[in-house]
Amino acid sequence: MVQIYSKIKHNSGIPLGGIGTGSVEIRPDGLFHEWHMFNVGQWNPNAPCAKGIQAMEPRDLLFMVRTREVDGKITARYLSLSEELHDLYCLAWLRSVEAIHFEGMFPLARLTYDDPELPVSIQAEVFSPFVPLNSRTSGTPGFYVYFTIRNETDSPVEVSILGVMKNAAGYDQEGRQARNKLLDIAFVSQPGKAIHMTADGLRDGECSTGDMTFAAVGGEISHITGSFAEDHRAMTFWHTKYGPKTTTFMHQFYDEGRLPNLNAETPPKPREGFDASTLSAANRKVLLQELLQYPAFYDKYHRLSLVDENLVNSPEFLNELMGNVAELADRKIQWGWGALCSRNELDSEEECEVLFAVGWFFPNHISPTGENIGHQYELWFGSSPDVVQFMLENFPAVRMKTLAFSEAIHCSSMPTEAADAVTSQLSTLIKCTWWTKAGHFGVWEGYGCCGFHTTDITYQGSFPIISLFPDLQKMQMTHGAKFQREDGRVHHFFTPDFSAVDNGFDRVDMNQQFVMLAARDYLWTGDRAYLEQLWPHIVRAMDNTALLDTDGDGLPDSDTRRNTYDVWDFQGCPSYISSLWLGALKAAVRLANEMGDTERAAKWQADYEKGVASFEEKLWNGEYYILWRDGDLTDECCMSDQMSGDWFAAACGWGPILKPERIVKALDAIMMYNFRPSHGLINASYPPGKPHRIAASGNYQADAPWTGIEYTVAALLIEYGMVSEGLAIVRDIHRRYLQAGRFWNHVECGGHYYRAMSSWTVMLALSGFRWDQPTQTMTFAPALNEPVSEYPFFTPSAWGTYYQQDSLTGKVVEIDLIDGEITISKLFLPKISGFEDATVAVGETEVEVSIGSCGYGVCISFAQPVTLTADAGLVIIA
Repeated sequence: MVQIYSKIKHNSGIPLGGIGTGSVEIRPDGLFHEWHMFNVGQWNPNAPCAKGIQAMEPRDLLFMVRTREVDGKITARYLSLSEELHDLYCLAWLRSVEAIHFEGMFPLARLTYDDPELPVSIQAEVFSPFVPLNSRTSGTPGFYVYFTIRNETDSPVEVSILGVMKNAAGYDQEGRQARNKLLDIAFVSQPGKAIHMTADGLRDGECSTGDMTFAAVGGEISHITGSFAEDHRAMTFWHTKYGPKTTTFMHQFYDEGRLPNLNAETPPKPREGFDASTLSAANRKVLLQELLQYPAFYDKYHRLSLVDENLVNSPEFLNELMGNVAELADRKIQWGWGALCSRNELDSEEECEVLFAVGWFFPNHISPTGENIGHQYELWFGSSPDVVQFMLENFPAVRMKTLAFSEAIHCSSMPTEAADAVTSQLSTLIKCTWWTKAGHFGVWEGYGCCGFHTTDITYQGSFPIISLFPDLQKMQMTHGAKFQREDGRVHHFFTPDFSAVDNGFDRVDMNQQFVMLAARDYLWTGDRAYLEQLWPHIVRAMDNTALLDTDGDGLPDSDTRRNTYDVWDFQGCPSYISSLWLGALKAAVRLANEMGDTERAAKWQADYEKGVASFEEKLWNGEYYILWRDGDLTDECCMSDQMSGDWFAAACGWGPILKPERIVKALDAIMMYNFRPSHGLINASYPPGKPHRIAASGNYQADAPWTGIEYTVAALLIEYGMVSEGLAIVRDIHRRYLQAGRFWNHVECGGHYYRAMSSWTVMLALSGFRWDQPTQTMTFAPALNEPVSEYPFFTPSAWGTYYQQDSLTGKVVEIDLIDGEITISKLFLPKISGFEDATVAVGETEVEVSIGSCGYGVCISFAQPVTLTADAGLVIIA
């Protein structure tokens, strides 16, 4: 009896490519899906040059393994899982591996291939360059497939890894002719080969005009520069005098573990009325040698030569081959696939590594306006071979830092689901970004949906951008500020490119969000020029929002209907809008003081204090903050996002806005009324006995769980000590999307939704990490009470790990940098007994400090600011 344990097919994976370059996904089936680097499709859905033709399918980049053991046993497998790959009639010996263990840890996917018949273990690391604080390297249009193979037997084994990729340059242009060219490359001291894939007849300005490069290094490299689509499967010619015979270069791969090193750059051309007998013997020989550069004819030649060696050198055989050329043209068999094979001989328990690299260069990013806005990567590369050369030259350093980033998060003290939440949503940075030649950067609100740099979504989703690539976040903000309306209203989103915005100025949450974002970015980076550039826009935004307060109580109470919850009709004074206003006032006071504008600082401080008092008085119902109050009318719907300003302030380390005890009580109510395991945290509900109002009751947005909001509430719960409750939300999201088969593709208004990048603040809440650049103050306050804990941290100039041990075996804190450098004047840490008399050192050098108690823990003030580097971290020992 056959028993099969089936699970859902996963339709999302780890995006590969650079920031703003377009991407392709590696999924748990081991195949490469959604080739979206050709400037069309969902990445650019309204491109004027789109023709609705798919450039590449998952089967257009394949990897296979072949092993030979000392007893002669040969095993060959696809390193992917798809029933469509199998040809059980002609290539019954070539099957998929039995299973793939897929570990998705953005930016890395690690695939372990399981098959009991293979004498080797095989693992692949598939990733693109992703280096925090280095947007240039992280904007590389390409990816690596790095195989590690180990002989698990007691005897020598021969192992070969074969990669086959399609040339898609100009795939949708009539008259285009694919051209593949072999290149010699090198990685460290290892020689390798690359196939440069371009095409003749490409037209300037077409989205698909460009080129690709496929490279391999490690072991003995053999190649087929160009081939037909069926050459690596099984192709049969029907118009033949020698009977229907299957041709494929997989025969030689199976028999010898290598390819025949064929060098055809373009497909063979038919010759009408061809007759080999009219050619001289010398010309027949030349033509035969040309045709033997094509895998189908090479295979046919060598198989028939086993029957009659004279036959394959006869004019009749040459006529046969030219007839096959005509048949291929008539059948319109596509040409342009290239293949690279690495062969290694391994002793018992020996390992080898094989590196493949894919790069692309498609510069014609045509906006729906018709303008060619290009790609930022054009400033660094002139072609795809340039891309691959850069990738190979920098592979050791790029791999080290890319893996270090992933491991810093996934090997930390964060629960697995929290670490997965953080990295899974970072995939949006690759999948959904444009980064033009002029330097404009933006994230799709949803993949191919709405617009770019949607202010009310950047509010939640940009925390990892300012942490990892502050230059890109600041660019978003400064460019967006240029489109602020004269009355002070900030833009909603950019569309159809970065030259214009929509008419969404009526949303009344965005001004406050803009101010808080500007404050966060400045306090995170200390970029004075950035603050000075945005300051007039901040003032206008604050002045405009202040006009919404018609009764002078310090809170907005008019024209509050439109906001990010865009099918709700708020009225009067809503808790969500007012919470944002209080957050903006708190941020604006700090910014005004930084600018030396004491008059505005004093005014906004007074408005803040008045607004907080009014918020507590008008909106608190004894259990939570109600949805809105309008005179004597109220809506007591319990909204999950009722304290959004406090979430943002907590994530930035600005302290509470509302009364902490009420924040905790309101969070209790939110969990009681809005969270149900397997349902998720919905946006709002009416508690039992509360009267319903038409706008919110049954509202599909109110009834929905938006992961971008769920993560913010989870983070706020953790910030206020409700760690198990916050993690319950995170784990529920984890199960929901994993069981739905779209773990790396969260949906709201479109897939790969930008807001869900708010998951980054869950990490901030768990680590308690805060950074204030103007005062050079660093804070750590881990939320999980554990004897030993370790967390990653990221600032605009450095990133690394924080290690804390508070146990009987030792009391120590270590701050180690992985990259960059940072100067610290003050350090806040949790209370650790004995730290009052601790020894503090940077590298090997003890430094002078004063240590005192403050708030929840200890404050370490350095007599002189200390600079940490990757070679000199901070160590504190009690």
